[in-house]
Amino acid sequence: MQTTIDYTGQETIHPECEVDAEAPRISYPQDWPAYNEAQTNEKLLFLQLLGELTAQVPIQERIGAGRPPADLGEMIFACCVKTYLNFSSRRTESDLKMAEQLEYLGHTPHFNTILKYLNKPGLTPILKQLIEFSAMPVKQLEEHFAADSTGFSTSMFGRWYDVRVKRQERRLFKKVHVMVGTRTNIIASVEVTDGATSDYVPFPAVLDHACKLMNVKEVSADKGYSSKEVLGLIHKHGAIPFIPFKKNVTGYKRGCAIWKKMFIYFRDNKEEFMRHYHLRSNVETVFSMMKRKQSLYLRSRNDIAQVNEILCKVLVHNICVLIQEMFESGITVDFEALAEDELMCKILP
Repeated sequence: MQTTIDYTGQETIHPECEVDAEAPRISYPQDWPAYNEAQTNEKLLFLQLLGELTAQVPIQERIGAGRPPADLGEMIFACCVKTYLNFSSRRTESDLKMAEQLEYLGHTPHFNTILKYLNKPGLTPILKQLIEFSAMPVKQLEEHFAADSTGFSTSMFGRWYDVRVKRQERRLFKKVHVMVGTRTNIIASVEVTDGATSDYVPFPAVLDHACKLMNVKEVSADKGYSSKEVLGLIHKHGAIPFIPFKKNVTGYKRGCAIWKKMFIYFRDNKEEFMRHYHLRSNVETVFSMMKRKQSLYLRSRNDIAQVNEILCKVLVHNICVLIQEMFESGITVDFEALAEDELMCKILP
């Protein structure tokens, strides 16, 4: 019960604000000893796992005369360390020298070389493949996945049409579309687009890559994905879509049987439906983890470099998730053993 005093000095009682003291308090248990171990050892384990992962990238063959290309795996290692530290390329040099002393690098690359490789278009598909590969150690722990997108701000400005002021400039941003495991917060697949791109456009590719490698049994997403095409794609991959329906829709299937089935389930078992759907809240946790640890801004100014920088953020996030699960779930991360698997050979570049 809450009591307030107005300007006349008279007390007013608000019975609707009464708090039930016997109501159970919602809590989210945390294994603090395991969490503390993961956090205090994260940087050393990060370098170790990143070194093992990038070691699986084949060495580029020298074509023609001139200076031989740098080791691509080592350059990805340097780009990810730069992203993990959220430093400029110059300030990253000291940490890369320490990584060289620990034998994770053959030599410390020049800071301009790091920026040069970050701006290479050929780095984009390799980073995507490494992200998918890094999700494999938790394959047995994940069955429910969530799809969503978020933006990363750039230092560039562009024209934006506004009805009131006609024209103005706004900061441009890149959009990252992900498929996230709701138990461990691992990112199974990713696509990067311009800020104005609809969530539906890259969804088929994101879903397809995740279903090829992970045991996807359920997919949840917000109403922005609510369409017969999306539900049909999820059902085609053998998963159950938990996407809430908008107010103005009906259960008329119109060539999509899963639409009618899920509409009836949503209408008649809404509480159970929403229990599955609300697992998608974990995707917001993933975005918060990435932006708090690695910043919500992009340092790169070039379009290609911005895409690769975001992919490095995703790869860094996955490695940090693996470190956490090593202590909390007791998983074993062995990228060399995974690379020998026939399925994994199709993933690696």
